[in-house]
Amino acid sequence: MLTREKERELQKQFFQAKLASEKQKVDVAKKVKEGKGDFVILDTRDRASYEKEHIPGAVSMPLDDVAKLSAKLDRDKEYVTYCWHST
Repeated sequence: MLTREKERELQKQFFQAKLASEKQKVDVAKKVKEGKGDFVILDTRDRASYEKEHIPGAVSMPLDDVAKLSAKLDRDKEYVTYCWHST
C-alpha cells in the first residue's frame, strides 16, 4: 500500500505530465488564425461533420478510426485533436 506522501507525489507527477502535454484552446486558435501552428490538427468528428465545415488545414480522423489510423501518424509531429458533441 502506498503512503499518503508517495500517493501525493505520484498524483503530482501525473498532473505535471498531463499539463505539459496539453495546449490551451486559446493558444491553438491564435496560432491557427495566424497560420503559425507547429502542429497538425486532427478533427475527430464524423466525416459528414468534417465535410460540412472544419478548421482550415485540419485532417479528418473520426474517433471510431483513431485506433487503426493512429499507427500511420508521423511520430515526429505534434497533434492537436478537436471534436464536439451536440448535447
